[in-house]
Formats: sequence, structure tokens, C-alpha cells
Amino acid sequence: MKPIIKILIVNGSPKGEYSLTLQHSLYMLGQEKDVEYKVLQASEALSKINFEQSWLESAITDIEWADAIIWNTPVYTMLVPWQLIRLFQLIKAEGRNSIFQGKYATSMMTCFHYYDHLAEDWLRSTSEDLGMAYVEGRTADNMDMLIKTHRASMRFFMNDFVSACRNRDPVERKFMPLPETKSPRFSPALINESREANPKLAEPKLRTVLLTDEIHQDGNLSRMLDVFMDAYPHEIEVIDINEFPYEAGCHGCLKCELVGECDRKDGFQDFYLNLVNTCDVLVFGMNIEDRYLKPIWKLFLDRTFSNGHRTSMMGKHTGYLVAGPLRSLPNVRQFLEGKDNVGRENAMCIIGDEYEDSVYLESLIINSAKRLSQAALAKYQKSVNFLGVGGIKIFRDLIYSMRGVVGDDHRFYKKNGLYDFPQKDLGKQAFNLGMGMAFKLKAVRMEAFERMPEMYIQLHKQILKSGKE
Repeated sequence: MKPIIKILIVNGSPKGEYSLTLQHSLYMLGQEKDVEYKVLQASEALSKINFEQSWLESAITDIEWADAIIWNTPVYTMLVPWQLIRLFQLIKAEGRNSIFQGKYATSMMTCFHYYDHLAEDWLRSTSEDLGMAYVEGRTADNMDMLIKTHRASMRFFMNDFVSACRNRDPVERKFMPLPETKSPRFSPALINESREANPKLAEPKLRTVLLTDEIHQDGNLSRMLDVFMDAYPHEIEVIDINEFPYEAGCHGCLKCELVGECDRKDGFQDFYLNLVNTCDVLVFGMNIEDRYLKPIWKLFLDRTFSNGHRTSMMGKHTGYLVAGPLRSLPNVRQFLEGKDNVGRENAMCIIGDEYEDSVYLESLIINSAKRLSQAALAKYQKSVNFLGVGGIKIFRDLIYSMRGVVGDDHRFYKKNGLYDFPQKDLGKQAFNLGMGMAFKLKAVRMEAFERMPEMYIQLHKQILKSGKE
């Protein structure tokens, strides 16, 4: 008889037993023999700001009981929900990180494959830091489990994971440990000792807001922000995101999508929409903690979903000042770049504090502050790379397929030309129909091959010759 493997499903979905992701994990474990499992409803319990200490003690006991853990989670704003990050944070604060040591782990996520790689990489790297053996997880679209062939792969996945746990198979470590050294202390010269020495422009005005988790403290981020605010030629309104009276985290109820209002009663939806709808420039001052930003940022960013899938930052100009090991965490930078690209923001800088030369960092911040102002006044629109094109196409297809339900999102996507389906371009359809017929002839294909370089840039050459703006 095989030894019983004890598996804990840590449910990162705030929906609890109504979690779609949970149904996947329950199905897969239900097919396994010689397995005993429990479900820890972590995100449901930790959704409200105040939680029961007795629950945390019970959760630690459940983790200690398990041989292996399945991180069961949806993807919220390109990562796991804030509540799941909070679980790790609370266990760390209790000094109990050792309870994870030596256990096997994997993940089950459901999403529309929107930046799910960042969510799994965070789970994997965090698990590895805790001394766990992480086996590559599985992600699914919402309807995948209803497909027979998909269920067959789900069963193989779980059987393979249980086998790895039982046999103590070796597992590759994907991520290096975080550096133990801190960023060098930033000691700016602060050339302009007083704000009066660098007067702000009366006109033209750009309403600029700084969102930060640290201001006017003895940290690199505070000093970076001081330099930026001194150099920036417009008045800046400062908002410390720690001070908002959050009732709870986003619990994925979709009331904002279906009814138009957030289910939370703390006023965050009005606060956020009034902020982004009236400002021209947003500056973010962010501290890194462990392998992401400070958890307060995840709480804040998850709650911004009260605007649904509508890109509330479209056309805004932004800048990011980040304190912490940004160079060792490319996923954090990719999150910021992806947020910028998909949201059609115009991030003019993402500046970390990992510079030995304080003079150089100070010059970089001063130059970026002035450049951000110039770009906003010129209404400069950045180009979009794969991070943005791929991300927005996922949302485009999702919203179009659900347009009868998510009316506000549908109208927004239609108004802003985000429904760029190629099959709806009649001109291209006619062109491809004609070319499809002609290209059946080898002579036509050969002529096209010979003329292609010239034809490919013909219209661009005309612009060059005409001198059009």
C-alpha cells in the first residue's frame, strides 16, 4: 500500500467555496488514490482588514499538517490577489516561515491567460525562497474544465505532482535568492534647498498627483521623491496610499461590472475614478518588499478593478520611482511596463535606486521630471509593444464575447476603437480574396517576390517625398 500524501489546497480566491479555480483542484484531487486533502479558505478569511487571530493559528496548523500545498488562485491585476500575499506576510510576521520548509508545492490558476506567467513566477519564487520544491503549475481558461481532453491533462498533471511528492523527486530551482545587500543610500545634493528657489509654472497647468507608500521619511524613496518634486515644474498633490480607510480587499464579486458600483462601502471607487479622471500626470513612488511591491500596493491596485476592464489610465502620462532590488526582480519591472502598455499610459521613466553614484541618480531623476512635463504638455503618445498588444487583445476578445453582460466595458471598447478584429476589415478581406486567387499562379508569386522590397515601402516613400506632417 502506498503511503498517504497529505495535500493542503490553499484557496487564494476571495470567493471561497464559489471559487471557479477551486473546482479544478477538487476535481483533480478527487481522481487520486492514497491522498488526503483539506481546503484552507485563505483569501475569504483575510479579505477584510480585521481578521481573527485564531484563524491564522489554525491556518498555520493546517500548513504544518500537509506534505504538499496547492496554491489555488485566480489572477488579479497581473498577480495573485492581495489576500494571498497577506497570508505570506502574516506568517512571516509570526516568525513561522519554517513551516513551509521541505514541502512540495504547485499552483492551479484560472484566468484568461492575462499575465498569468507573472502570477505563477511570483508563487514559484516565493515558494522557493521558503525552501519548498515547486513543480510547474497549471493555468486554465474558465471553460477549459468542461472539455474532455482538458480534463485528461488535468488528471495527468495532478498524478504527476502526487508522484513527485511521494517519491521526493528532484525539482529544478528557477529563481536565484534575492540579494542580501540593500541598495546604496541615496544622498542627493538637493541643489535647490527650498521650493521657492525653483518656482512652479503658473501656466500651462498639469494636474499632477503623486501616489506613494512612503513620503518625507528617512528612506531612499522619500529622498528620490523630494528630488523629483523639487525639479518638476508643476505643483504636485501627494497621496499616501497607506492612509485610505480600506474596508477590505477586492473579492471578485463583479458587482462593479454588472451593476456599476463597488460592493465595498469605503468610497474607494469614487476616490479612484475622481483621481484618474481629473489628473493629467500620475507619479508613483513605490517600495519593493520581498518579490513584489509593498503589499499595500496590491490592495490598492486590486481595488482599482472597480472600473472594470476599462483602461482608466489611457492617455495619462506617468513616472515610476522604485526603491529596492528592481534589477533582481525583472518581473516587477515587467508588471510596471505591462501596466503601462495595456493601459495605454505613457510611462516616461521607471527609475530604481540601485546606483552607487548619488550624483548620477539625482541627475537622472531631475531630467526625468522635466521630460515627463514636456511629454505631457506635448500629449506625446508612446508606441505599444508586445506586452500591450497581446494584453489588450485578450481583453478585446473577452469583452466582445461577454458584451451582453458587461455593457459599460463593451461601450468603452467600441468607443475607443479597441475592437480591431482583422476579419471585420472589408478592404483587407477583398484584398486577400483577390490575392488568394492570383497567388495560385507561380508566375504571380515570383513577380511578387521580386517586387516585394520596393512595394513594401512604396507608401512610406510617398510620405518622405511629400514632407507631410
